[in-house]
Amino acid sequence: MSFFKQAKKYGVIVVAGSVALSSPAAFAVDATLTDTIKAALTSGQTNYALVTAGVITMAALGFGVAMIVGWLRK
Repeated sequence: MSFFKQAKKYGVIVVAGSVALSSPAAFAVDATLTDTIKAALTSGQTNYALVTAGVITMAALGFGVAMIVGWLRK
């Protein structure tokens, strides 16, 4: 039997079973979910600031080195 035929035959049973088993657990962690999302947002903002500062620093260093090398070649 092909994969698609098996999916048609057993798909509804698997989906219904997984929803029935996962729903109580999803409702139980609702309070900690918002805390987790807030912590992830804070961490992401911190990482974004660090990456932005790093890219600007690397661009400034690259420009400075190129300017010095160009000046020394004259």
